[in-house]
Amino acid sequence: MLLEHEVAVAFAAGFFSFIAVSLLLGWLHLVDHESVPSRLGAVRFFTTAFLFLPMALVEEFLFRWLAIGQLSRITGLIPAFLFSIVAFVVAHRPNGRLRFTTILNLAIVSVILGLVFLQWGLWVVAAAHAGWNLAEWGLGYAVSGQKTRAVLPSPARREVKDEPFGPEGHAVATVVLLLVLAVLLTTARLHL
Repeated sequence: MLLEHEVAVAFAAGFFSFIAVSLLLGWLHLVDHESVPSRLGAVRFFTTAFLFLPMALVEEFLFRWLAIGQLSRITGLIPAFLFSIVAFVVAHRPNGRLRFTTILNLAIVSVILGLVFLQWGLWVVAAAHAGWNLAEWGLGYAVSGQKTRAVLPSPARREVKDEPFGPEGHAVATVVLLLVLAVLLTTARLHL
């Protein structure tokens, strides 16, 4: 499969995985939505949307390429993989209060992204990460916690009821992420 195709599929997988989280949260009436969306001009909207790929690329460079790809040469794959999970969760701590479900979801996301990195590489894992973040932002949620809202203002404002971290801290996200992980484990030919 061509790299461009893999990147596109990964981006769509990340994007539609978050759409599934959002739809389930809405169906369960767990979302507060501000009826008047904040106004972002077209230039600011597209500039912010464009930033998600380089931002995801930086995160994936640190937590997958460096922590798994390079550290595994020294420590072996399992310790490097576990280090990347812990580092990913800890790095998201400043974004908001981490409850057990939030930590669990960040760990599951880190496992998914680690497996995607091992199978398809840096560009593909960055695309999957960017797709998730773009869908989350585009639908009006704060990306990875409420504290990021000031840096990345959304075109609308949605908040998950009683969840200070946002959708990624809710059990609905746990269910979707576990399904994504199951699909990944059963369909990918992982080279571990």
